[in-house]
Amino acid sequence: MDFKAKKSLGQNFLVDEKARIRIAEAANIEEGDIVIEIGPGTGLLTHELLKFPLQKLTAFEVDERAVALLNEEIHDDRIEVRSDDFLEVDIKKLHEEYGRKLKIIGNIPYYITSPIIFKLIDDREYISDATLLIQLEVAERLTAKPRTKEYGIPTVLANFFGEVKFLFKVKAGCFKPVPNVDSALISIDFEKDHFTRSGSIVPPGFEPKLFQRFVRTMFAMRRKMLLNNLKNYLRNEELKIMVTAPGIVPYLTMRAEELDVAEFLKFYIAVEELQS
Repeated sequence: MDFKAKKSLGQNFLVDEKARIRIAEAANIEEGDIVIEIGPGTGLLTHELLKFPLQKLTAFEVDERAVALLNEEIHDDRIEVRSDDFLEVDIKKLHEEYGRKLKIIGNIPYYITSPIIFKLIDDREYISDATLLIQLEVAERLTAKPRTKEYGIPTVLANFFGEVKFLFKVKAGCFKPVPNVDSALISIDFEKDHFTRSGSIVPPGFEPKLFQRFVRTMFAMRRKMLLNNLKNYLRNEELKIMVTAPGIVPYLTMRAEELDVAEFLKFYIAVEELQS
């Protein structure tokens, strides 16, 4: 089959064999693992993944040409190719179907990287870890340090709900067609969230969704002090209490990019306690 990449789908096939082998090895696939591959394309990485003793590999692909090619060329009882958009997949249902946590792997199209990252965060209780090949700039953003321009909402949330690691860079020349930028492989271990890593106890009544909303609001005007962002999070009467509270005052003149994950949690808890 003459398989030409579709620009509309953001397809850049990883044609470098050494890079594919490194990625498959970095995924740390063990016997019995349930692997979910996002966008297998022509199956170049899929072949490498199947060399490991996984129990099942379910690949989600929106390109019908690729689905037909994979079904025609890969003959392995452990693989199933589904013609679905991963962003619309019910991860909880998939987890229930296989009876164990999922291992996510994929060469992610640049234009849907952020939506996929946030979907994984939302569905983290059903996922053990994710190994993702993404745009270098996004990888640097996810592993950025506080007080840098790269540090933002994805950094805080991904590193709060998991442990993010920058594994290695993959040059643009490893792909066909060749993209304009380099890529990088990252891993997110969702079994090592902030509470697990720090050994701290989850605060009573902690609401993950509310914490996510809080972080997003605090970065809404990233060049403004946190006091200005709190105005969009609180009612006027609540704000009047906050601006004089000892546990809150030190944060009011800071910017969101100055707070690391632990400080964000401390600030959030202080705000929520004064609201209750």
